[in-house]
Amino acid sequence: MKSAFSILCILVFISQCKTTEQNPNAVIAENPSVLRLNYDVVYYTSGNAVVLNSGRMFARGLFYECKISDTKSNFDTFRATSYTEDNSIDFRHLVSETEQAKLNNRQFQYFSMGENSRATVFSGCFKKSSAEHCYVRWEWQKEAFIFVFETEVENRKGLSSLELGKEFHEFVSRGIKAF
Repeated sequence: MKSAFSILCILVFISQCKTTEQNPNAVIAENPSVLRLNYDVVYYTSGNAVVLNSGRMFARGLFYECKISDTKSNFDTFRATSYTEDNSIDFRHLVSETEQAKLNNRQFQYFSMGENSRATVFSGCFKKSSAEHCYVRWEWQKEAFIFVFETEVENRKGLSSLELGKEFHEFVSRGIKAF
């Protein structure tokens, strides 16, 4: 009787796995208040972000792709990633480095962070059809971990890439907490 029950449990488990594989897009969007970036750094979303995709990108590297539901923000989506120095060659930016080199009005800005460190913000814009689109990347290193927040945004307000970079830094740094 025990073996029949065990076999039944295994068959149910296998059928559940096949159902998920057959329909991989049947993922329920989450609206978490906290994204865990590593063991001692989290990002508080305040419930204003819907996780569209998340998971392990590679060994010890995580990513989250989120849609923002904050009306005060210029940003519609963002991607949050953490990775370590030893697997940096596996990491891929939202916009490739060759495409980043083609951006107009490229800017680097530096903002102080805790523990005598700083965040680097890179921003630049490009024309996509009739609208100007901008790419903004926020990076911060804490010990061996590198944290990256990236976004592509339609520049509806006509802000400079410098202004967008500053706004994105304020957006990210509001939620980042290190323990």
